[in-house]
Amino acid sequence: MENQFRQYPLEEDILGALDALGYTQPTEIQAAVIPSILNGRDIIAKSKTGSGKTAAFAIPICNFADWEQNTAQALVLEPTRELAFQVKDELYAIGRFKRLKVPVLYGGFPMEKQILTLKQKTHIVVGTPGRVLDHCKRGTLDLSKVRYVVIDEADLMLDMGFIKDVTRILDLMPKRRNLGLFSATISREVMDISWVYQRDPVEITVRADEENKPDITQYRLDV
Repeated sequence: MENQFRQYPLEEDILGALDALGYTQPTEIQAAVIPSILNGRDIIAKSKTGSGKTAAFAIPICNFADWEQNTAQALVLEPTRELAFQVKDELYAIGRFKRLKVPVLYGGFPMEKQILTLKQKTHIVVGTPGRVLDHCKRGTLDLSKVRYVVIDEADLMLDMGFIKDVTRILDLMPKRRNLGLFSATISREVMDISWVYQRDPVEITVRADEENKPDITQYRLDV
């Protein structure tokens, strides 16, 4: 069966990575998000874990990334270190044939080591808002050429009190082309970000029906 991702104007390096990952048919959210980002639209998407949303924004972002450019071209904000690493792994896997560099920035890790990483070639930055803002203040992270921004798990991030850091970071990227908001619920705080920073966003909702339930097995250990 032909890879259905070939219906999109994606580079062969990206299509090859999707083949290697076994991604042949877009999920509901991927079918809605990928062409919207490729067409330069802002997005506000409501979807649960397991719907394939990470690949939905990772595929077009990796497709747009230019290996020759040394400074960050895209920024993905995550509320926790664990989520940041999960998303970094997905971006790295999808962009591996383009040799894309995806540094992860988070608190609780030596700043100096992250600075050394950022001095090398950087294409897509993934991080938590507090540490990303710290690097911006120090001048060790340049966001001036960022075109694509994703605020992932937006409701959780704003619930954790990151709204001021998020808005300060967004204000540092006047040339951004896309802003994607991905959230399990669309709260008033999420809509506030959309109203101020997005332009005529595409609104996408993935229904939480049986077909879209994440393939997750839960275990309980009594101790």
